[in-house]
Amino acid sequence: MTKKIYLILAVFVFTLTIFSGCGDKVDNSASAENVAIKNKENYFEVKINLAKNNSHLEIGKEYAKEILKAVPDYEEIVDSYLAEVIGSKNYYDDVLKRVKDIKPQIEKDYSDEITGMGSVFSGSTDNQLGDGKLSTDEIYIMNLLPDVLRLTQCSALGIYGKRSETNSSMMERALDWYAGAKNQLAKVQAVTYIENNSKSICTIGFLGYIGVISGYNRNQDFAAILDSSTGGIYYSEGRRSYTMDLRYALENSDTIDKIADYLKSDDRKYTFGHLIFLCDKNTVKVLENNVGSDPNSIRKIRDEKSELNEGINWGYDNAIGCVNAFELKGNLNNHSNIPENVARWESMKNELKSKGDKISLDEFKEIASYHKGKYPGEQSDGDLYNVNTDQIIIYQPSEDNLEIFFRPYSGKLPGRPDFKKVPVWIQ
Repeated sequence: MTKKIYLILAVFVFTLTIFSGCGDKVDNSASAENVAIKNKENYFEVKINLAKNNSHLEIGKEYAKEILKAVPDYEEIVDSYLAEVIGSKNYYDDVLKRVKDIKPQIEKDYSDEITGMGSVFSGSTDNQLGDGKLSTDEIYIMNLLPDVLRLTQCSALGIYGKRSETNSSMMERALDWYAGAKNQLAKVQAVTYIENNSKSICTIGFLGYIGVISGYNRNQDFAAILDSSTGGIYYSEGRRSYTMDLRYALENSDTIDKIADYLKSDDRKYTFGHLIFLCDKNTVKVLENNVGSDPNSIRKIRDEKSELNEGINWGYDNAIGCVNAFELKGNLNNHSNIPENVARWESMKNELKSKGDKISLDEFKEIASYHKGKYPGEQSDGDLYNVNTDQIIIYQPSEDNLEIFFRPYSGKLPGRPDFKKVPVWIQ
């Protein structure tokens, strides 16, 4: 009888082992009624269904709960990052004021999502930087990083028409944000699919970030932000968030020109000058959004026919390059005196030349992965793939092809980036 009991117990334990898994492998996937998060090894796949529930406040709450299931130490990760990049208590107070100034201009649906998230995180209304918790104001800071802190250095390149092997557009975008001393941002990278009928979009960024750093809509119009510093005095009173406005433009526009028109409108005041890299199935353009008040502050689209400032040369048709600078004739020249901009611009040109008149996908990946040394170095060396690179996005709208290199959790960058095939849309 005793032997039978032991046998039954052994079978029971074995069965549990089969169904629960074994060893140290942990599945941090999470799902709920309107939000599902899957751990895809070096990024998280997020699906948010706004079509089923139009309460953005409740969606925000649900999103935060699922984030904490997928990444239990999410608050500590993000709080430590904010503490690192903000630093002093005085600057923290300044940043909180900037957030307070910008919040009223954010679309209510988006602010409801952020507020909903903030209500779930443990910091609540207690603003203490570095305490391992996130307050509602701090999750606002996370979502307004490009508007209140300026941490962004990026590049982008697009080809189309006869220069592309497919005769349709092909683009790459490198996101070069500071990842943190402990590589915090790499641990919360995400591809987020927001399902909302005709307003559905996909964004490529980070868990809990509800604006658009890089993304595309149902029409497969792609848009991404790049910083372009003017050196002007910072003002936040009455200013808007350009990453939140870019989400709205993607959700509500059916052409890249309409996206640009929305963001370059004179009544949309922003804290920092920036660029919006734009791509559709047929072409690539750049919105130079110089929001300064000087006579050389231009808010216009740059395309392959545009005249550039004196001393800045491109020379390639069916191709548009973009670094952290305005290039249009008459716009502020923040290109020629910044080594990082000049070096990467020249690298793009040299790489285009080396690939000839017709460029394949593999050749295009080689351009996006360009660096001089054995491993990625500095932007000032001309490295398009460099020590600060978090993501490199390759997108072909006509081919329904999306491939992304994600910065490893370890922060150790490989000599050649490993591009992963990512679904353009998920069910």
